[in-house]
Amino acid sequence: MTVVTSLSAHDAIMACAHDLEARADDVAVQLSEQLAGSVPEFFDDDDLIRDVEASAYGNVAAMLSVFRAEAVAEQVPIRPEVIAFASTVARRQLPLESLIQSYRVGQTLFSRLWMDVLAERLTDQQVFIEALHRSFDELNVYLDRVVAQLVSDYERERDRWLLGEAARRSALVERLLRGDRIPVDHASRQLDHDLRAPQTALIAWMPSHGEVDLQLNALGRALGSLSSRAGVPRMLHLPAGTSAMWAWIAGDVDTDRLVESAGQLPDSEVLIAVGQTTCGADAFRISHEQALRARRVAARMPAPPRLTLHAEVATVALLAGDEEEARRFVARALGELAARTAAAEQLRETLWVFLQEGGSTRRASERLFMHRNTVLYRLQRIEAMLGHSLDERRLDLQVALLLTATFGQDMLPDDPLPDQ
Repeated sequence: MTVVTSLSAHDAIMACAHDLEARADDVAVQLSEQLAGSVPEFFDDDDLIRDVEASAYGNVAAMLSVFRAEAVAEQVPIRPEVIAFASTVARRQLPLESLIQSYRVGQTLFSRLWMDVLAERLTDQQVFIEALHRSFDELNVYLDRVVAQLVSDYERERDRWLLGEAARRSALVERLLRGDRIPVDHASRQLDHDLRAPQTALIAWMPSHGEVDLQLNALGRALGSLSSRAGVPRMLHLPAGTSAMWAWIAGDVDTDRLVESAGQLPDSEVLIAVGQTTCGADAFRISHEQALRARRVAARMPAPPRLTLHAEVATVALLAGDEEEARRFVARALGELAARTAAAEQLRETLWVFLQEGGSTRRASERLFMHRNTVLYRLQRIEAMLGHSLDERRLDLQVALLLTATFGQDMLPDDPLPDQ
């Protein structure tokens, strides 16, 4: 942290902006979380939340560049992710008033944060007041420009979207996902998608933000390539934000071919989650909800696979719905085995394989490529650390190890206690 005591207001603003730049990502997330109470409609799903955070980061980065004297508030470029969020709000048919309200609240939140940054670093009251006035003047100029342009962009995108075929399909999909009762044959014709057939939902996304058109094109190519390689004749898909697409396959699906095909996709950054093939009146919605759960699991994995099947993570998705309680459960079930050490990780792996092999030390030793006596020795150590035999609380052990095997150290407590 830079302590500024004798610089001019201009130089003080520059120094403080350099300090804040190092944690711009955290600031953007913090501002986004604080916005949730004022514009809850922007926090209804993961894709909207990601776009809110990206837009917040874009605005913070632009203002810090002004404060660092790299650009002037009247001319600093409005970043693509900021413009893209206004388009997303329009396509989701969310009110323009909500977008404007988010900037009113965001301005207040950022102003408070910036005031705290200046107060922490400036001891000269006169310099502090002058720096505050200068920076707030620049902030007001920038935000006036941004809001004026975003209102125009929102209205243009809304008109284009409402007039387009994409809007009709998107609105119909939203109704199906809400569970509205719509004549099946009519909806199938409108979507050019057989809703009477079994439904398999997919979600394709990119973990990092980039230029919107490039990302959506990459997602479209990935879904098209997956469809072609897996022998799927047709797939319904539509954008779900600036870095995600939702898709559905009508008919039976060979999931083994999907998994194999995903490994051959051209863009390595694209990740895909797949719901289970489902039949019935609510199949379209149910499979999509499963894909959403599979995506949430994949997003928390240390190294997610290219394609995550809900069928393979359904149990852990259900168990990890309450993250904090899941972490406490792991600590209670594993005790000292939940330590964040290489030795504890080695013992957890041995126990996990042993339980997966039905308690067979021979098969466990073969999978672990070690002598059976080594497995027996480790199991004795594990029982000593647990304070009970492996025949007791076996289900708890299996659940806790499933969570740690899926989410890695993120599921381990910071300071496990043997008696938890």
